[in-house]
Amino acid sequence: MASVHSSDFIGRDPIPKLLLRFATPAVISTFINCLYNIVDRLYIGRGVGANAQAGLSLTFPIMIILMAFGMMVGQGSSAIVSLLLGKKDVDDAEKVVGQAVAMFLLFVITFQTLFLVFLDKILILFGGTPEAIPYAHEYLSIILWGNVFQHISFGMSNIIRSEGNANKCMYIIALGAVLNIILDPIFIFGFKMGIAGAAYATVIAMLCSSSWVLLHFGLKQGVLKLRFKYIRIYPKLFWRVISIGMAPCLMQFVHSAVVILYNHSCKHFAESSQQATYGIAAFGITNTVMMCLLMPTFGVMQGMQPIVGYNFGAAIYKRVKKAYKLALGLGTGLNLASALLLLCLAPLFAACFTKDEELIRIASYVMRAASLGFTFIAVGMITSNYFQSIGNARLSLFFSLTRQVIFLLPVLIVMPRLIGFNGIWWSGPVSDTLGGLLAFIMYLHEMKKLDRLEAKKTSH
Repeated sequence: MASVHSSDFIGRDPIPKLLLRFATPAVISTFINCLYNIVDRLYIGRGVGANAQAGLSLTFPIMIILMAFGMMVGQGSSAIVSLLLGKKDVDDAEKVVGQAVAMFLLFVITFQTLFLVFLDKILILFGGTPEAIPYAHEYLSIILWGNVFQHISFGMSNIIRSEGNANKCMYIIALGAVLNIILDPIFIFGFKMGIAGAAYATVIAMLCSSSWVLLHFGLKQGVLKLRFKYIRIYPKLFWRVISIGMAPCLMQFVHSAVVILYNHSCKHFAESSQQATYGIAAFGITNTVMMCLLMPTFGVMQGMQPIVGYNFGAAIYKRVKKAYKLALGLGTGLNLASALLLLCLAPLFAACFTKDEELIRIASYVMRAASLGFTFIAVGMITSNYFQSIGNARLSLFFSLTRQVIFLLPVLIVMPRLIGFNGIWWSGPVSDTLGGLLAFIMYLHEMKKLDRLEAKKTSH
């Protein structure tokens, strides 16, 4: 146990200052993280073609599933680290760091192997068309080997942020993204490797970022140290990490299922295989653009996490309330601005990723439909993250799943049957709106609950 921590300022400094301090590098780092996908799509779409663009979209469900385990370990571990540092328990926090490495190796190697063995069957099962499958196979057969580096760099960087070192987290992610931007054109065009070049560039970039992460913890350049004796599974901590990290994990699993359902819907309601391929490619482009526009809100959400976790662990509930309220207002405002941008500039965004006029037309329609529910996504995201930050895995899981399970899946099944192919694209904004309204009701309830907790503490 230690008496002084470099993270103590999280319980003292003004909330707006803290949120700005944590959210700014988080916004930058999450946007930079998004560049991995954007850069690959830009070069592949304009340099290889529309079918390759669809092939890259087809890789989404597999990459999302693998990312789900990385988020479960990374976000679950970082939430526990924040709570432990709030209680000034460094020893257990370092055990969480060691266990995170062990969990990454356990989960990633297991599922990576399964996907590599059954890759062709999985791509067909996930809604691949004959035009897209060869490109998806070529890309995944390379990038799956480097997936462990992605989870160490992105997952462990969450723990670095929980230490209070948000800037270093940003630099680590920036290193990988910049390398990917530099290497992509070299491998794709210089070495004439096509979509395989994009995969090799990404693996090398992730390897460099993960090396820096391990160096940070190995040399104790922050609050915590990665100790070899702690790289093991601790049953109680293991299940605690899983329970807290299960919400973002299942949210990614559901997102993967939604992408698969979108792929199959395109195949089922399209008039031809090529139209289905265009639909899959358009949905992939829209996902990439929307994820990019969501990055500021993701940054606010991640910036809120150590503030809420630390202060809740320290029982300073008025600071918890202020951080949650500020993050929700800021995230909603950012999403509103992004929605207006998407509505006005959809054709311009689409043209960045392809030269194909028909694909630009379809992708623009999909983006404009998605923009109408975009503002409401922030409420659900931040509310789910709030409950994850205070260790309430059950409610975090519930609000992670409302948009994409309770609302989106049924709407996605019904709407195309009512209005045809375009009904696929209108299911998103309908479910986003319903999920956001439900999360806002819970936000109001939680504000009153925090007031009661603070009043009870003060009375004693």
